[in-house]
Amino acid sequence: MVSIADTHCHLDIIQSQGLDIADSLKNAVESGVKKIVQIGIDLESSLRARSIAHDYSDDSLEIRYSIGCHPTETHEFPNKDEILKLVYQSLDDSKLSAIGEIGLDYYHTADTKKQQEEILESFLECSAETKLPVVIHSRDAKEDTISILRNFRDRAFGVIHCFTYDYPTAKALVDIGYYISFSGIVAFKNATDIQEAAQKLPLESMLIETDAPFLAPPPFRGKRNEPSYMKFILDKMFSLRQESNSEVERRLFENSIKFMNRKAYHHNA
Repeated sequence: MVSIADTHCHLDIIQSQGLDIADSLKNAVESGVKKIVQIGIDLESSLRARSIAHDYSDDSLEIRYSIGCHPTETHEFPNKDEILKLVYQSLDDSKLSAIGEIGLDYYHTADTKKQQEEILESFLECSAETKLPVVIHSRDAKEDTISILRNFRDRAFGVIHCFTYDYPTAKALVDIGYYISFSGIVAFKNATDIQEAAQKLPLESMLIETDAPFLAPPPFRGKRNEPSYMKFILDKMFSLRQESNSEVERRLFENSIKFMNRKAYHHNA
C-alpha cells in the first residue's frame, strides 16, 4: 500500500461542491492517503480548518491545518490582525502546521498589489517569530515573490504551493530555502515548464498536493478534485523522476512529514 500526503487541500470547499468531508476522507484512505493539510484562506476558513483537523483525524488518516489570508480574499485584508492573533493563540496546537495560504496574486487582484505585499510581509514576520512555515500562493507575481521571500531568507521559510512557473524560478526559490509543491497541473500535457522543474529539482525539495477541489489531474481534469486523486499526481512524478518509484514515494512522504512538523527545507547550494 502506498503512503501519500496531500499537503494542500480544501475539504470545506469540496463539501460545498457536493462531496461530504467524511466521504472525501474515506476515498482518500482507500487510495493510500495517510496525511492531509487542510488550508485556511481567511479567518472563517482557518477556524473551520482547525475544527476539521481535530474532528476528522483518526488512526488511518492524520489531518493538520494552516491559518491564512489568501491574496484574492481582499475582503479579509481588514481582518489581518485577527488572523495573526489566531496564529499566536494556536501555537501550542500540535495540529497547526503552517501559516497560509498567503502570497501574491496579480492575475485576479493586481489592483491591490501594494496591500498584498504589505500583508505578505506581515505574515512572513510572523513566520520568523513563530518558526511556523508559510504556504505561499504566487500567480503572475514571480519577480516580487522571489524578491520578498529573499528579503526574509534564513528567517521565514515554507513551501511554494501549486507551483506554476519554470525550472529557473523553482531553483531560485529552492535556493532561498523553500519546498516546491506540485499539484495536478504537473500531469497536464502542456505543462512542460512545470514538468521540467519536477524532473530537475532535488527530490528532497519537493512536495505534492491536490489543491482540491481545484485543478484535478487527468483523467479527471475539469472536474471536482479530491484527495484520493493524489495517486495520479504521484504516478506522474514517478514518470518524471529517474529514481525508483519506491524512492520517489518514500522521499515525498518524508518531505511532507517534515513540512507538517514545522521543519524547514534547507538547500545546500
